[in-house]
Amino acid sequence: MVSSTTRTAAITIIGGGIMGAVLAYQLARRGIGEVVVLEREAVASGSIGRATGGLRQQFADELDIIFAREGLRFYRQFIAEMQAEVVPTSPSPPPFYQYGYLFLVSDDASWQAMQGYVALQRRLGVPSELLTPQEVERRWPGLHLITDDLRGASFCPTDGYTDPAAMTHALMGAARRLGVVVYEQSPVVAIRTTQGRVQAVQTPQGALATPLVINATGVYAALTARLVGIHDLPVYPLRRQLYLCEAIAGLPAELPMVVDQATGFHFRWRDGGLLLGLPHQPSPEEEAASRALAATAFDLSLDPRVWPQIERVSTRRFPALAGLRLRRAWAGLYEMTPDEHPVLGPTEVEGFLCASGFSGHGFMHAPLAAQLLIDYLTTGKSSTLAIEQFSLQRFREGRLLPATRLL
Repeated sequence: MVSSTTRTAAITIIGGGIMGAVLAYQLARRGIGEVVVLEREAVASGSIGRATGGLRQQFADELDIIFAREGLRFYRQFIAEMQAEVVPTSPSPPPFYQYGYLFLVSDDASWQAMQGYVALQRRLGVPSELLTPQEVERRWPGLHLITDDLRGASFCPTDGYTDPAAMTHALMGAARRLGVVVYEQSPVVAIRTTQGRVQAVQTPQGALATPLVINATGVYAALTARLVGIHDLPVYPLRRQLYLCEAIAGLPAELPMVVDQATGFHFRWRDGGLLLGLPHQPSPEEEAASRALAATAFDLSLDPRVWPQIERVSTRRFPALAGLRLRRAWAGLYEMTPDEHPVLGPTEVEGFLCASGFSGHGFMHAPLAAQLLIDYLTTGKSSTLAIEQFSLQRFREGRLLPATRLL
């Protein structure tokens, strides 16, 4: 906890999720000192602790592909470095199960579009490939697919999945060893500004004098922005549900993340069982509550309609999944923006920066987002992507970034 006396920080990160952890670690790796992370509960206790943990480069637009490609590269390097270092007192990074992502496509229009997406991915250095239904059956016979209506599939062997909460803890542990100070149970209740410039943040335990604050609070980012008088940060929650079931005998040991693109149903191994998900469309009332940041929009209770949908959808494509025995289920929240791209960089309040709005892709996209922010702070520009395109101002001026949803 922050003590009752006023302390100081050169950079204060609000939020102990994956964005805060990656950012803290990268700042420390670059030799930037006096970095403090403030987390209202515990590290990885928010959305990242409830996430699927997929790391895929198969996206339908260039920005998402670049973010995901660099993210995967970062995690592989981090895992390798930490394994070589072996620090007994620090959390180790979890394994990266690089079994790929397999997208199954069952209509002509989607198949034609997928061919274009794979061509774009390959142009950007992602080794995706197109497969016929027969090739899918030969590679993964244990899936026992219904292929009558399949047009084909896309597969990237360097995609995969891992434990996102464990990765967050490992990154934050590494950041701590490099000098970052992390205060848990320290919610920010106020941010003091003078003449449009950040001066300090206030927690129940005391004040922290700081000239620079980075808002990495995920689904709460819009509420955090209100503390400095910014009332139009368009980040809002979207509920998603996951189900952990008992394992099914006969499925491939090296099971890719399997996605039925037509329905969005997807599954993979986790903790000796199967993790399943199915995107569901919120009602107009739920959508309105989310956009208004109503308290009900942050509710993590389960919608009972989703599990019966999963049972119906899954067995149509994968008869082997009939009779799944449910272990447990939980809900989490995506931090959405109107164009499903993040809000990064400075705002009209000097010293208050945004790092939020990843629209369900924060685990994959946080590493490059952190790099762009640090490049901006140290040099004023980035050699990878122009951070200006992700500014809050784009929403005010109606300059939304183009986005094509693959899933």
